[in-house]
Amino acid sequence: MTKTLSQLAKLKLEVINYHNHDISNPDAKTGGTAVNDKFLVGLSRDACYTSHNSLNFKRKQIADALGDYDTAVEAKNISDIERSQRWIDRLCPELDELQTRHDADLEVYKHITCGETWLPNSRPTAAPKARNFNDLRKRVA
Repeated sequence: MTKTLSQLAKLKLEVINYHNHDISNPDAKTGGTAVNDKFLVGLSRDACYTSHNSLNFKRKQIADALGDYDTAVEAKNISDIERSQRWIDRLCPELDELQTRHDADLEVYKHITCGETWLPNSRPTAAPKARNFNDLRKRVA
């Protein structure tokens, strides 16, 4: 990889690498146990999952606040408009920070996995097919 990591990604990588030490030198880190690469990838994957969920939660908060703002504008409720504006103004910088955090987690994951891109687990698109358990019900009745 020729791309250098951002400062935040470097710090996050240091945290993950803290767990990667040699078992032959038990004084190298607390505990003195060695972990495998799969464990380190899992730590990075967990960080991506967590930051992705935090980002989605903040987006939902802002979407809800925008809905409240629109309702207040329709009702011409000045105090609710101002309250919604203050809330949105407070949430937007948090969204920016969460995006920065998630981008760093993605960088670290890509670095640790030698180029693999982390993707959130997709939900099934089709509902599971209903099964007929009538025969089983008769057997256990």
